[in-house]
Amino acid sequence: MNPNAVFDRAVSHHRAGRLDEAAALYDQILAVYADHADTLNLRAVVDLARELYPQALERFDRVIALMPDFAAGHAHRAAALLALGRYEDAALSARRALALDPDSGAGRDNLAAALAKLEGRLPPAAAEDPVVEAGLLLDRRLPLEALAAADRALGLAPLSFDALFVRARALEALKRYAEAIAACDRALEVDPDSANAYALRGLAFMGAKQPERALADFEGALALDPDMDLIAGEAMLLSLWSCEWDEFERRAADLFAGIDAGKYAAQPFVLSALSSSPVQQKKAAIRYFSRNNPVVGPPVSQPRVVGRKIRIGYFSSDLHEHPVGQLAVGLLEMHDRAEFEILGFSFGGDPNGPTRRRIAAACDRFFDCLGMQDAEIARLAREKQVHIAIDLNGYTALSRPGIFAAGAAPIQVNYLGYPATMGSSCHHYIIGDRVVTPPEHYDGFSECVVTMPDTYLVTNNIKGLVPARLSARAELGIPETAFVFCCFNATFKITPDAFASWMRILAAVDDGILWLSDPGPTAKRNLRREARERGVSPDRLIFAARTIGLDYLARYRVADVFLDTFYYNAHATASEALMVGLPVVTRLGCAFAGRVAASLLSAVGMPELIAADTAAYERIALDLARDPSALSAVKEKLASNAVSHPLFDAKRYARNLETAFREMWARQEQGLAPAPITVR
Repeated sequence: MNPNAVFDRAVSHHRAGRLDEAAALYDQILAVYADHADTLNLRAVVDLARELYPQALERFDRVIALMPDFAAGHAHRAAALLALGRYEDAALSARRALALDPDSGAGRDNLAAALAKLEGRLPPAAAEDPVVEAGLLLDRRLPLEALAAADRALGLAPLSFDALFVRARALEALKRYAEAIAACDRALEVDPDSANAYALRGLAFMGAKQPERALADFEGALALDPDMDLIAGEAMLLSLWSCEWDEFERRAADLFAGIDAGKYAAQPFVLSALSSSPVQQKKAAIRYFSRNNPVVGPPVSQPRVVGRKIRIGYFSSDLHEHPVGQLAVGLLEMHDRAEFEILGFSFGGDPNGPTRRRIAAACDRFFDCLGMQDAEIARLAREKQVHIAIDLNGYTALSRPGIFAAGAAPIQVNYLGYPATMGSSCHHYIIGDRVVTPPEHYDGFSECVVTMPDTYLVTNNIKGLVPARLSARAELGIPETAFVFCCFNATFKITPDAFASWMRILAAVDDGILWLSDPGPTAKRNLRREARERGVSPDRLIFAARTIGLDYLARYRVADVFLDTFYYNAHATASEALMVGLPVVTRLGCAFAGRVAASLLSAVGMPELIAADTAAYERIALDLARDPSALSAVKEKLASNAVSHPLFDAKRYARNLETAFREMWARQEQGLAPAPITVR
């Protein structure tokens, strides 16, 4: 194929109005040269002429990614956005076109049309002020465009704090952390007392993996503005991740006081890792949701044709090599296709990984929504007539609660990924069980609680994935004669009181060591210091190197006892440990996240490993370490119960969850409001 000749023929057809012929020839070129920007642009123009607006927008986005300064691409993108009713985004794209080419007639026309549709909803200053424009672009997740607008503003006023700050925001959003730090430095030269600039630089230092400097900046921001939105929570989360506990009790007390006073002090996730109550977690979630999703769409009406299957949509950024994806894949494969149709909506992760491929194959239909906005994903779900939408993220990393605020389905469920309430009016149910969501905790949930009969946590059979070869202790850095306590939880779950308990256990077991996941140099240094201060040699802390794939599962066969964290338990990790045969000792926590291991142990018939308090927790661990016959008996019972009890019965779990789905939908069809459901 001579691409130039084909391109010339395509353009001739295009100019003559023969759009089908032009499209076919453009597609020929793109099949071989997928990133040929001129062809891609003209192919998108054909879509625009055919009124295929979503396809046109997708292609114009690709054109702009290839040629960010192509004014016509931004102008045409504005036209597609106008047709899709996204008037604010259309105005921003049209302004970008005009900034690149002040003589752009299409940019001028599309800007006028967008502003007319907005009827004053866009701040008038945005039309003239590039700083305002940059802020709006950032709000709409367009950081590259925001950076360009900020640079234009700095060309007009090089010492403008507002322009310097919004430029730093754009760079931080682009994960260009070193440049963001430098931009914050310049902003602080202009205004040394800006709490916002300290806080933003702290976020950039976090991204650059410099936790000490980040924490110092967060403290600096709070010294200037103690009531600053979210920063107290970010400081606490960083303290947890880095195991920097010098001010831990003070930070926790200040954070709880702020939440109780109704302040916007933290993202809800932070509360789950602390000794907070379900009611405190609900307060934080309500404030967070309302701040980030001020507009909640009207209830979705999606009647089901008699005899048609119930359509379940699973939404997540974690449908790949992630604990949520690895847990959910077995459930997706186990769903009863005679009664349910399963749709997957993914917005994150490697699309080519083995777990992603397996998840996609397990769905009747699977949609990669990574480049779509929340409202677009919700609209897609409504178009596909999803009856029950499952939010697998909650408030975890890369979550998209705006999808559910926009209304993806008549029934929307908080499940699996986030062990606390969403605090929203548009999440109708949360999946729990008798341990993690007992009736006395219902006032800590905005959702109606679904009580599963065994455990809320779905499991996936990974025994066949455990490497067959037994790892030698020596090659793992473990003394041959040591009694190995382990905890492979993420470091944000380790709190000072849990670590102090572990050190008391080690002090009472002469040959005991504590085996932890390698948390990085800062946290490792801090943990060793904390051990020394508690009278335990730092050498008795051994850090497991990172592994590729599922090789880490072999570690569970080398350890003797898994010591759980207190407020945010091991979840998928506890499930894996129990499946491989490693006893997990846990302490029953005060809220959902701290009660998950107890739920799993109850479902596998091992209540003797659940402690009511810290003294009992230490007593159970020490009894197992001091009495080899007792440990052997526990392991034998666990191996037997793993087969006979419901924890690892994936088929039973799927049928129980489907019973809950049927009851949710039956209430919907009868016009009844959501209500607590108990599956028996």
